[in-house]
Amino acid sequence: MNKPINHHFVSQVHIKKFFNYKESRIYVYDKIMDNFYYKKTTKSLFSEKNLNTKIDKGLKDFESLENDLNQYFEKDFSTHYITIKKFIKSPNYSKAVNNSLMYFAKYGAIGEIRNPRHKQSVEDTIFKAFTELSKNGTEELKKEILEVFSYKKEIKYINSVQYSKFADKIINLMGDIIFRIEIPLEKEDYFLLPDFCSANVREKINTYFNPDIKEIAYIGLPLSSKIYIHFYYSKIKNIKLKSNIVLIDSAKVFELNKNNFNYCESKVACQSDYYLNKFIKNVVQHCI
Repeated sequence: MNKPINHHFVSQVHIKKFFNYKESRIYVYDKIMDNFYYKKTTKSLFSEKNLNTKIDKGLKDFESLENDLNQYFEKDFSTHYITIKKFIKSPNYSKAVNNSLMYFAKYGAIGEIRNPRHKQSVEDTIFKAFTELSKNGTEELKKEILEVFSYKKEIKYINSVQYSKFADKIINLMGDIIFRIEIPLEKEDYFLLPDFCSANVREKINTYFNPDIKEIAYIGLPLSSKIYIHFYYSKIKNIKLKSNIVLIDSAKVFELNKNNFNYCESKVACQSDYYLNKFIKNVVQHCI
């Protein structure tokens, strides 16, 4: 049996909410290459070989993290998505709606840690710390450090974090969450999907207990081409927002897309070829 080694850092079930089924393609812009293109499937978009592979007892484990993602963040994605769509049409808050919002809050909470850019940053930080430690260490210590990083002969990332446990911890720390669902007012407007899945912003919140630690205080998730969910930690200083559903104008849609475009590593995807081209032209004009 072949093992899956092409792992997505934005789940395929999520990417498909930005897929143009009438035209059988999803439109992509690469800001590094300054290149517009499209894909007819979501199989290779926002993915990397062995992204979630780890070493367990000397053997490559292709499945543990992928199974964790599937069980807790993917297999029920479409069901919860339908619940949110129904809630938008008929805004009656219920336990089912709350469960769906928490599902997507958790999905958004892992957006950063499953991304190759973040994984590489963690690897670089750990490697640098151990390298400094080994400079004045004994030969035995140096040998032990080499053994710690022996996994690099086979894979790029240590992948020691279990996504579901991380998400539970983050959402529990956030406690009461304020949600804001935003919908484009104009039919011609679309949200873009960046290559980092969701935005995570950290703030110093529990300063009495952890004065120097920043916790995730905001999660911004473009759920589909027409739905954007913001999650706020209710204890953020001076926050005045209340949970609600709002229609937003073209300027606000552009602002959200531009923020995600600026922060993405290289790519954004869109359901509409026309909107994506228009958006990039507007970004260029704003930069002149």
